Amino acid sequence: MIILLGESAAARELNTQLTARKIDVIQRQYWSEETPLPSHPALVIDASHPSVSSKFTALRRRCEELNIPFIRLERPETKVPSSPLIFPVYHWEEALVLLEQRINTLRKLKDRTITVFITTGSHQLQSITSSSFAQSVRLVARILPEGHLVQKCREAGLHPRDIVAMQGPFSKEINKALFKFYGADIVLTRDSGLAGGTDTKISAALELGLDIVLVRKAKTNNGLTVNSPQELLNWLDQKFSNHALT
Repeated sequence: MIILLGESAAARELNTQLTARKIDVIQRQYWSEETPLPSHPALVIDASHPSVSSKFTALRRRCEELNIPFIRLERPETKVPSSPLIFPVYHWEEALVLLEQRINTLRKLKDRTITVFITTGSHQLQSITSSSFAQSVRLVARILPEGHLVQKCREAGLHPRDIVAMQGPFSKEINKALFKFYGADIVLTRDSGLAGGTDTKISAALELGLDIVLVRKAKTNNGLTVNSPQELLNWLDQKFSNHALT
């Protein structure tokens, strides 16, 4: 039996693949320190969004104590071009500080309301809408087309016209069209690898001359890491038999 953490596209793909192999899977979006582990899981896979992965640190340590393999599915970093329009950071708090700095700079240059196009999902949207600069800018958020995420945006204070509910990844042309349509001045994005379309978001924004606040992956020591669902499945084939996981 495998415990699968997260509700990302990669987590959903893994769940489908593992279920097709007749492997018992318990999928969880959250896991508190008080949550008991089921009896004798063969493996724990963290396929969660980067913004919530740190919440599973206690579970990873517990797995180490019990000698249960804990694997992090982590998309490889994107090769980012050198540009004065790209402002990389490694932590969310830094992103908010830098975002405010760029908003203030652009407001003085353009003498109008600045539009921030958010492509980091809904996980930390509340921290943006409750920030000191939120009331002085237009915030546009692109999220997955799921009802509870749209509701989350509305509860955070976004107007329906500023919610872009679409399933990605998107081509450079689609990104450009969306950035232009919403009048973006700054693109706030996270390095989610090629599978997450980070390269096309960056190239589209650069062609339009937009500022890019890029949250890069912090260097962590999470033990065993794989970079794709297929790499993980290959590892399972080598490490376990189907019998051992059911």
